[in-house]
Amino acid sequence: MTQVFFTARELAEVATKRGVTAFPQSERGVQVHAAREGWIDLPPNLCRKRKGLGGGREYHQSLLPFELQQALASRDMKVHRAAEVLQRQESDGRKLATLKTASLSARQRGVMEARSQVLLAIEAYQIPRGQSRASAVKDFGLAQAEFRHWLTDPEMFGLTEAVLTMANDRQKGDQSISIRTIQRWFAAREARGVAGLAPVVSKEADPVPPGFVDFLKHYAIGSKPHATEALAAYMDTNPAFPLTIDQVRHTLKVKLNDIEKNVGREGLLTLRSRMAYIQRTTEGLWPTTIYTADGKTFDAEIADPVSGNAIRPEITSVLDVATRKCVGIAISRKENVIAVVEALRRSCTSNGVCAIFYTDRGPGYKNKTVDGDVGGLMGRLSITKMHALPYNSQAKGIIERFNGTCWNPLARRLPTYIGETMDKQAGNAIHKLTRSEIKQFGRSNNLPTWEHFLAMCEQTVTEYNDAPHSGLPKIEDPITGKMRHMSPNECWASHVASGFEPVTIDADEEDDLFRPYEVRICRRALVEWNKNQYFHTDLEAWHSRKVWVGYDLHRADKVWVREFEEEDGQPGRLICVAEFSGNKERYIPHTYQREAEEKRVKGQLKRIGKKQQQIVEQLDDARLIDLGVAMPMPVITPEPELAEVVRPMNFPKPKAVPRAQHPDVELAFDVLADASKLTSGRRQLLLDLTAGRAGREFLRISGVDLAMLDDLLRSAA
Repeated sequence: MTQVFFTARELAEVATKRGVTAFPQSERGVQVHAAREGWIDLPPNLCRKRKGLGGGREYHQSLLPFELQQALASRDMKVHRAAEVLQRQESDGRKLATLKTASLSARQRGVMEARSQVLLAIEAYQIPRGQSRASAVKDFGLAQAEFRHWLTDPEMFGLTEAVLTMANDRQKGDQSISIRTIQRWFAAREARGVAGLAPVVSKEADPVPPGFVDFLKHYAIGSKPHATEALAAYMDTNPAFPLTIDQVRHTLKVKLNDIEKNVGREGLLTLRSRMAYIQRTTEGLWPTTIYTADGKTFDAEIADPVSGNAIRPEITSVLDVATRKCVGIAISRKENVIAVVEALRRSCTSNGVCAIFYTDRGPGYKNKTVDGDVGGLMGRLSITKMHALPYNSQAKGIIERFNGTCWNPLARRLPTYIGETMDKQAGNAIHKLTRSEIKQFGRSNNLPTWEHFLAMCEQTVTEYNDAPHSGLPKIEDPITGKMRHMSPNECWASHVASGFEPVTIDADEEDDLFRPYEVRICRRALVEWNKNQYFHTDLEAWHSRKVWVGYDLHRADKVWVREFEEEDGQPGRLICVAEFSGNKERYIPHTYQREAEEKRVKGQLKRIGKKQQQIVEQLDDARLIDLGVAMPMPVITPEPELAEVVRPMNFPKPKAVPRAQHPDVELAFDVLADASKLTSGRRQLLLDLTAGRAGREFLRISGVDLAMLDDLLRSAA
């Protein structure tokens, strides 16, 4: 039964162990708090006297702050789980006792039953004669030695020779059963029941060959050598106990089970796939009770949104365990705290705040931004976080299955898929093609763009939430009338129809709740975060005092500063929004600098104008001087032979001849006008020219359509 009343000492211990700073952490502090809050005067259903020794008072859990109630609920959950583990251990013990009998071989079971018949026959002989067990056992020994007919006589022991031979369990030698052996059988039956009569397999009957343990040092390694290779390596060490390949193969096949023979050759994660597992059930869970999250490196390449290079993005997915619904995703270049916060934000704002956040121990999930008691997201949203054990991906089977059924098929639809099922030759071809196109054109048409990839992911999640899921209950299809499994959206809707209401976040609180906070000391109106300083004049009154500094992982130009509540350590009212480098000022006012620069430009223009005027005046003066001293030009009659050569003065002006084009430019225009002229040599020449930035700029200035030229060169590949 769950405890609902707690003493002051119990409450103080819980507050101390769970780190609840909003509640007193000493017994006396709790008593003072109860008196101040008026709990002592409440009716017995809220505050009652403690029964038994010591007296005192007990307080109902409904009086406690929300943080302490969450801590108590978490503690009760651990106690309940410990009881379940103990109960399971007891059940496994009973099953093991049954297994020891049920797992016997046919020979062992036959010997056990024959020995049981012998003991029952001795007891049947003893009881009507009023003898002790020791006396009856002696008579049985006498019958074996001198009166053999007593053994088969129904009035005596009534045993057959076959039963005696089977009970003796000897292939040769003396077949008689000694008195000491009979006494040992009785003791074994009393100690372990009938199963104690079964013979134990003799280890010396088929022992492990000497040297086999040293052989395993060469066999049980990660490279998984063949038995012949490991044996050769073992024999090269000049062993004291040589082995043959038949001995090795027989020992591996008969003496070792499937797990034992693979220890050392496989890691723990692979060995777990051979071991037994516990299947968890989600019955009785409501939506938003548990969100599970995991990051997956996408098995196909897409174009980087900044550089255009080929990258494999990281997809962080969040699933509701009860309904298998994908409640949020975030896509980033790698798994980090920003992606986790974004995925959790989308999940909580669109579907509700979860009670438990179940993840692995990756750096994106295990950090102060997420785990902080007060400033972290878990503390601010009152979410309890659970971590899976290392090398135990089976415990997160729901999210692992989602990654396999949702993201892997999407990756296989893309030409840049690089998963296990991709053909090696085809993978190498697309890899070389994308790298060549990126080197030549700065991008590749075979790589999906970032925006296209985001749209595909959103569409994939929508289709998954609307598709039937085999892990959910069955319903009758309204169209076909046949039974089928629910989809995640249908399962969620069924819970809503049953009265489920998610814990939502108000729009005005959404931004602040998902903004992590850290404690900082204010110095001269400055606070520091991430090695940057932020300033605001309202912080002057908070010099040398603690404040809560909230930050946005997507913005670094400002931080939100709140009061530090001394009583409970919680963030208080908003003091200001401090700006990055807000206390830095220009060396001189901007207007003063602008005025001085404009004055300097005007002076420079004025001096240039004067110089221009002087140059023009020099030209005018030269013309005046020439006109003043002009002399009549004598008429010169050309020689007859020269008259035919000299061009007349009134010859019409020739048309302007276009400037000669560069050979590379002419080549580009030729192949654009007629694609048949693009030979392999010309294509290679143009590829070399367009590979560099200077060559592309030269062609662009010369009027060449680069996009059309790139498409032509790519199509001719």
